[in-house]
Amino acid sequence: MFPEDSASEEPSVRMGEDTEIGTAVGYNLSSWKCLKLLALNADGVLFTPTALQGPAGLHLRTYHSRDVVGVRRLRRTGVQVLLLSDEDDPVFNTLAEREKCSLRQNCKDKLSELDSHRQELGLSWAEVGYVGHDVSDVECMRRVGVSACADNSDSLVQRIARFVSHYAGAKGALREFTDQVVELNKMRPKLDTEVDGVIR
Repeated sequence: MFPEDSASEEPSVRMGEDTEIGTAVGYNLSSWKCLKLLALNADGVLFTPTALQGPAGLHLRTYHSRDVVGVRRLRRTGVQVLLLSDEDDPVFNTLAEREKCSLRQNCKDKLSELDSHRQELGLSWAEVGYVGHDVSDVECMRRVGVSACADNSDSLVQRIARFVSHYAGAKGALREFTDQVVELNKMRPKLDTEVDGVIR
């Protein structure tokens, strides 16, 4: 069951150990800046990390339709999406082209790849978010403005994430986080106006 389908009053996220308790969604809104780029580990976040060997040696991977809808929601609100992968898999190319996401594969240094893409877009680190899954994502997660992961991610990743979903990777975790990003991006201009009014 997904958050929008539940009548439970339980908070929609739990926070990693490094998280400063701020609001019901796990963020200190005074430090939130509108995200303009969300990068994520394609292996384990959007796609299942397990690849099945299909006919003619093709890899078969699964993903959750709600996660893809989350990506589309981000794109419609102007947030760029970057998929990063340690591997080279044609499956990633197909989805990236269809959903108009940027894709970098065979990443030996994800932080360098992310930094290069960030600079191409002219963004500050505070405007970048990252959804990780394994230890290869830790450097990126520590560098960006806000980080997230699924509840089946590596234990270190969960400890440093600002947002830890109740759902597994490729099974709704990305959608839960992207919904929060969309809503908080809407709230940020209002908060800036209120703060500016107080200062004046």
